[in-house]
Amino acid sequence: MSRGVVVFVLLGLVSLFADLTYEGARGIVGPYLEFLEAGLVVAAAVSVGDLVAYVARLFGGLFAYRVGSSGAYWGLVFLGYTVNLVAVPLLAFAGRWEEAFLLVLLERAGKGVRAPARDAILAEVSGGLGRGVVYAVHEAMDQVGAIAGPLLVMAALSSGFGYSGVFALLGVPALVSLLLLTLAYILYPRLKSAEKPPGGYPPFGRVAPLAAAAGLSMAGFIHWIHASFRYSVQGVDASLIAGAYAVAMLVDALAALALGVAYDKVTRGVVALVPIVAAASSLAVLLGAPLALAAILWGVAMGGFQSVFRSVVADSLEPRLRGLGFGVVYFAMGLGWSVGNIAMASLPVWAGAAVALLAGGGGAVAMLGLAKKQGG
Repeated sequence: MSRGVVVFVLLGLVSLFADLTYEGARGIVGPYLEFLEAGLVVAAAVSVGDLVAYVARLFGGLFAYRVGSSGAYWGLVFLGYTVNLVAVPLLAFAGRWEEAFLLVLLERAGKGVRAPARDAILAEVSGGLGRGVVYAVHEAMDQVGAIAGPLLVMAALSSGFGYSGVFALLGVPALVSLLLLTLAYILYPRLKSAEKPPGGYPPFGRVAPLAAAAGLSMAGFIHWIHASFRYSVQGVDASLIAGAYAVAMLVDALAALALGVAYDKVTRGVVALVPIVAAASSLAVLLGAPLALAAILWGVAMGGFQSVFRSVVADSLEPRLRGLGFGVVYFAMGLGWSVGNIAMASLPVWAGAAVALLAGGGGAVAMLGLAKKQGG
């Protein structure tokens, strides 16, 4: 096994333990905000935290592109994981919803700033594997942790742990993740694709079509915190919501693998399917469908976004532009996700459903156009 493949596996394990930490926490952030007496719009506005993450991804991608060095790429990855993972146990000390809200934003910012550099590193160290398979396997490893996290939280809550105890407990996998990241860096400190760019403005025009299609697709996708708040208001127990999130993460992992493999074979149909399923998950929540159905649809959509959309970016751009490309596309996705969720929370149910349908349909058409240009 080559050193690059070992680092690929290590980075997957880093994501596994990181996801165990913050996805375990995110499964109960909605009920936690209700416990701290926040309102529905506040819970939906937590999706702005993902916008913060995607803004951080934009700056992370720009920084990696401009500096163009191995130190810049790895430095962004270390900074992001540290901020992202430290914020979770600090939620144990939040006594007001405003404090919890700010920590969620901080956690998202850390997650965001690392992503473009990490995804560019993954594209390099994974060797000759197909793009769909690379990001599908990485997403599946993510989701092992993302499944274990909510299950750990559900077990802790059922055993009598309070919210503060649960958040403190999640500090353990956070530490493991950072130790594994250090080992990955020691094994592969110098990146071949990290190079100083030519002068002038970054070539945003190269990534604008990708960004527009991805942002529109995400506008029709309900945020889990938004969804969990709605089910909590309906009287669904917090432990059941955490369990449903674990189901969503399991479906996410399986869907990412299936859709990633399918992407390498039949690109066009797969890229159009993801926005449609995302819109369907939003309709399920807004119309009061059973929690299990909503979780399954949500998991399929998230698996598609995390495997198929990342593959499209990596396949569309040469290595030196991937950090920039991931940053710009992720920013557009966060903007679309935030605007769409605030609209779905603020508007009547029928109007929110219309937002999901229009965004999902428009995103599918746009992604089909991109796939046609690629020859998929």
